[in-house]
Amino acid sequence: MKLAGPQMSQEEYLLFNELISSQFGITYPEHKREVLEMRLRPRLQALRLDRFLDYYLLIQCDPKAERPRLAELITNNETFFFRETHQFDALFDEAADRLRETAAEPGSLRVLCAGCSSGEEPYTLSIYARHNFVRLAGTTVSVDAFDLDTSRVELARRAEYGRGSLRSASTEQIQRYFSSNGGAHWTLKPLFRNGVQFAWGNILDLATFRPAVPYDAVFCRNVLIYFSEPALHRAIDHFADVLRPGGLLFLGHSESIIGMTARFETVRFARAIAYRKAGP
Repeated sequence: MKLAGPQMSQEEYLLFNELISSQFGITYPEHKREVLEMRLRPRLQALRLDRFLDYYLLIQCDPKAERPRLAELITNNETFFFRETHQFDALFDEAADRLRETAAEPGSLRVLCAGCSSGEEPYTLSIYARHNFVRLAGTTVSVDAFDLDTSRVELARRAEYGRGSLRSASTEQIQRYFSSNGGAHWTLKPLFRNGVQFAWGNILDLATFRPAVPYDAVFCRNVLIYFSEPALHRAIDHFADVLRPGGLLFLGHSESIIGMTARFETVRFARAIAYRKAGP
């Protein structure tokens, strides 16, 4: 059955895939072409455009106005609290002491979450830092986080979440870290929001997340799996640029950069793998 609305031609698919990959790093291989089409079609209909090519030309002619909206349409925002916690355990149980000894800024551990979506990951890091306050005595943990989707950044700043975001949290954790808004919504308590800062940023644009002081650790999990190969290499270089020597990069469990670059060396913890920035 033919879908209602504009249909994407092969040429239009190639044009959009090239645009999205070059601007945001994300690629839609042929088997995901229909996904791209379905995500973009409602925007064409809202703008009363007859062809995907018309939307492509609109983006090219007025990028500042429409590219933020395009980013919202094509990004995958699957995230939740306490996801893949073995990496947080590795950071605070096994790596924190060494990172503190060699921190770029004495008395501080600086962490970046790249591709933070609506904030569940950076806030989970903050919760873990609070739990490890005895081990981290005398050290302040700060978390910078950014995302391509401005609407998700605003959600993160509000720190209000539904059941989907808390599906891995126990009842005890929800009661301890969140305040109920009534119904099926909760707000993260202020204590666990302190020290977490959100901003818009693009992994492919180093100027949007270059810090004044290098980071001790970077988390970019379940993001690079959507990247084209050139964008992946560019992202790795950018993470190396903002990490101080010896700093750690944590990726998703299905992501690996082993053998891809000389700028990182593999580090194996008890239940996780990370990548240490090489160099003096």
